[in-house]
Amino acid sequence: MSHQKNRSAVAALLGVSVLAFSAFAMPSLPVQAAEKTMRIAVPFGPKSSVPDPRARQNGWLSNRAGVSETLIGLDYDMTMQPRLADTFQNLSPTEWKLTLRKDVKFHDGSDMTAQDVKASFEKFDIEGHSGHNPRLSRLLGIESITVEDDHTLVFKTKSPNSAFLWSLTEPSAAVLKDGTDDLPLIGTGPFVFVMAEPDKTYQTRKFADYWGGEPKLDRIVMDALSDPSVAALALQAGDVDLVTNYPEPDFAALKDKGEGQLFSNPTTRLFFFQVRTADGPLANETLRTAVSLGLDRETIVTASLNGVGGEVANSLFPATMASWANGNLTLDYDPEKAAALLDEAGITDTNGDGNRELDGEEISLKIRSYEGRAALRPTLEITQALLQQIGIGAEIAMGEYDANNEALKAGEIDMHLQAWGTAPQGDPDYFPSTLVESGVGYNFSGYSNAELDALLKKGREDFDDEVRKEHYDRIQEIINADLPLIPVFHKTQVSVGNGKVDGYRIHPAETYLVTPDLILAE
Repeated sequence: MSHQKNRSAVAALLGVSVLAFSAFAMPSLPVQAAEKTMRIAVPFGPKSSVPDPRARQNGWLSNRAGVSETLIGLDYDMTMQPRLADTFQNLSPTEWKLTLRKDVKFHDGSDMTAQDVKASFEKFDIEGHSGHNPRLSRLLGIESITVEDDHTLVFKTKSPNSAFLWSLTEPSAAVLKDGTDDLPLIGTGPFVFVMAEPDKTYQTRKFADYWGGEPKLDRIVMDALSDPSVAALALQAGDVDLVTNYPEPDFAALKDKGEGQLFSNPTTRLFFFQVRTADGPLANETLRTAVSLGLDRETIVTASLNGVGGEVANSLFPATMASWANGNLTLDYDPEKAAALLDEAGITDTNGDGNRELDGEEISLKIRSYEGRAALRPTLEITQALLQQIGIGAEIAMGEYDANNEALKAGEIDMHLQAWGTAPQGDPDYFPSTLVESGVGYNFSGYSNAELDALLKKGREDFDDEVRKEHYDRIQEIINADLPLIPVFHKTQVSVGNGKVDGYRIHPAETYLVTPDLILAE
């Protein structure tokens, strides 16, 4: 069957439903009393009533809300910039000297000191503490922190770590004081944490003594609306002022009509399948290869994103990350080759029902995804239809993100469709070190490759970017060959405001959102 016929068959199977988003009636959200309050619809909310930014994914929410800050930041061109640290210097392969700003105050009014920074970072390794973060601790690899004076620290790492400074830009590497009953989270950002309701809302008030200048808004309310269509309805009803992750079909319609306050910017976010390689049907390398060859990524991008939200992925990193993307790689759509490989491997349809069998059992891949990003569900549906075209059955469902990961780890499902920023720290080490290095916490594939592990180690130990580029080029080649991760497309974030939003920019790593300059125009 030709590629075009294949696409037509997929369209016939899916109809227009792949682009349809449910519309649900939504009760009015409570109106805040503050004079200058901005309500922002975000796809994910806090996981607890006091979400410590140093743990799990809380850092991204807190950082974007303007509550917590890191020592070093990422500019909008993805270059490193001073933040809470004024200067940073590499003293040796394992020593880093940072000098802090002298005008930073915590939300309780006290001055930030080097001792505060040390105490905050030590919480990463305290099991049972709300700031416990073994993943970030592993990425930083800190052996000791020496306080030289009130504004100077020297970090010593256990081994050479060229990604150390980049890792300090991660939102989880936040500097906090121990909380109190009145201020359960004490950060340094332009806004002070007020309250959080798990999976629903995160609220803040301005911090007039912020080192970067007094914020223009009095309050921020971030409402977690995981269904983008519901978020769009909330904007139309005037219940929110900004939707950060707007449904792509609706955004495209507004763009065509020349309506709406539209924001758009490419990001490093990758939509990809994490694949269970340790056991189950996809432990078979030929089957994994066939799955990738059977994905018509152009059709997925066109149908899921309506031409406004992304580009086909050929490796982990988008072409816009020219410093690190391996431009020689492709992930081809070739269903004829996929079918031939399966036939040669004896993975055939023996009973004529249209589904191939592996080791005498009919293949039915269990594939899951989650709500919160509009393109996930249609990508899942299109994938199911595409795989059926090459005789691979698939059972698809939407679930809860963490539950999906646990199911993948247990071998209860075969693939988990996810959307991650591949370089939230601006460095190429984070994504592969977090997901495919042997034995790491998010390696739910059960994947292990000694060459890849050795290259990741070298990538962290080498300080010459040209040499590091060679390592990460090869890492991308290995992943494209072994496919513990199957890249699908790189995402462009699209947002819509109510016409009054000023001072909002979409960061390519999606690291920042609320700034002192954010305001609702009169």
